[in-house]
Parts: sequence; structure tokens; C-alpha cells
Amino acid sequence: MKLKYDPFPLVFARGDEATRLACLEFLGQADSPQARKCLLGLSGQQHGDGTFPSRFDAGKWGMRETVRNALLMLRVGLPPQGINVDGAVRFILGQQRPEGGWSENPALAIPPGVIELSNERSVTWLTADVVELLRQVGMEECPECRAALAWLRGMQNRHGGWHCFAGSIGDQRGTAGDPDSTAQIAFLIGEIGGQDDPAYLKGAELYERHLDECVQDVERGYRVRLRDGKKEELDAYTLTHLLLSWVLDPPRRIRRGYDVRDPRVKEMMETLVGIQREDGGWRPFWTQESSPLYTVLAIKVLALSGALAKEDLQAGVQEYAGHG
Repeated sequence: MKLKYDPFPLVFARGDEATRLACLEFLGQADSPQARKCLLGLSGQQHGDGTFPSRFDAGKWGMRETVRNALLMLRVGLPPQGINVDGAVRFILGQQRPEGGWSENPALAIPPGVIELSNERSVTWLTADVVELLRQVGMEECPECRAALAWLRGMQNRHGGWHCFAGSIGDQRGTAGDPDSTAQIAFLIGEIGGQDDPAYLKGAELYERHLDECVQDVERGYRVRLRDGKKEELDAYTLTHLLLSWVLDPPRRIRRGYDVRDPRVKEMMETLVGIQREDGGWRPFWTQESSPLYTVLAIKVLALSGALAKEDLQAGVQEYAGHG
């Protein structure tokens, strides 16, 4: 497969420091001048208590941004014991809720259209992100990590899935679970507990169903909005979230064989290439504008699944890395 348009002008003209840095790191440019500039800008946003500003309100800290930026800093080589990562981890540990999970900052006003986050109840995928972070800094056996995993296991529903949080819209509607949260958590548990872990097996079975449903959307050429049955164009979120839940999500599903050798994934990736926009980017369903973040996510999924040659992308990003 080949891309129709160059995605990098959009990423590097409109992407924030974290998005550009994630792109450069994936394509082997973590030590480039542009990556160092992005890392400097990103670390400059970090508060003295280890937190990062929320994208909803830059005057308040965001738990999502703090966790994910710490993971990004680790990915580009900052040490776990360094002030940036350690400061973030210390703060995060102090925010664990009594049941074992993590929620968004209680002081934040979460916009009404943001249905995947709560600042009143523990959030499953956010807690999985924290578990990921704790494992990467060597704290997988700490009491906080053990409590988080126990809570995640307890949040699995009878269908084998996970909702974003108790009382979420999906939970209220009685759906089988949030597809990307289910994919992320099931395969994380499978890595920790083994491929015979009952929670993993039940989640993987539901994952297969979600994958089949995604291919049905691909074959009919549109997705159907659950709340009202409205037909919507296929988008980057629909075609990537089952393989990578977010841009730094470890490619556990892809490593388990969900790549272009699977006819379903191949069909999804062909469609993903086909919906690339003239500005080089992709968009998720909730916006009409191309998203630099989802453009990087699309690039990663296409390359990791084997749909695109990573070497071609690496050649294309060279001029944006700042060498010479």
C-alpha cells in the first residue's frame, strides 16, 4: 500500500510538542534536533508538582496529560528516576482513588461531549495507562499497581468488556463495553496474567466480535451512530482504535497476529489509506478537521500492521527532523 499524500506537513505545522515528538520517536528520530526541541518544550510545561496542564483548561492539571506525557518522556529516553518522570509518578500515586483506579482532575470542568472521561469515578483506560507507566518504571509489584489491576479485573462486565467508567453512557445503554478500552485492558491483562487468564480470554472473545463489526462498517462504507442510527463517514478513530487505543499504546494486538495477514485488518488498512485527506491528514469522527494526533496514530497503525513500509515513512520525515 502507498499513501496518497504526504502526512508530515500537517503533523509538523499543526501538531503540538507531544504529537510531533511521538511521531519522531516512532520513526527513529528521537535524538534529532527537532525532537530535542519538542522535548524541551514539553518538559517546560510540567509543573513543579510533576503534573502537566489539561487540554481542557491549561490553568489546571490533567491526569490524562500527566500520565501520557510521562510515558512519552520514558519512550524518548528520560530516566525513570529523573525529576520529570519521577515527579509525575509520585504525583499520580498520590491521586489513586480508594477503589484502586484513577480519575481525571476533580477541579476540571469536563466538556459535555467528552464521554470517555470522569472526574468523579475511576476511569478504566486511564487506570490501564497508569498501570502501563508503573510497569515501565519498575513498580509493577507496588501496592498501588496491584490494587489497580484488581480494580480493573473487577470492572470487567458479563460480556467480557470494559466500559470507560461505571455509569458511563455505554454502561447506561447496556452495551458490551467500550471497544478500545476493552482491547487495551484485555491484552494488557493477557500480557500480565498469561494467555490462559480467564479475563483475557473473555475480553479477547469480545475483541473478535468488535473487529468483525468494524469490518462490517468497512464493507458497507459507513458507520452507524449508536445513539440515533445516523450514518457517518468512516474515520481514523473507527479504523485504528481496535489496533492501537492511542498513539503510545503498546502494539499488543498487532503482535498477537492482528496485522495485514488477517484479512479483516488488511481491509481496514486499505480503507484507512483510502480516506486520507488532501491535506495529508486523517480525522476522528467528532471533528471535521484533520487531526495531527490521529494522523500520527494512523501512520503508526499502518506501519506496525505491515500495510506501509516503515522505511518509506522514515525517509519522508527526515526533512522535519532538523538535521543540518
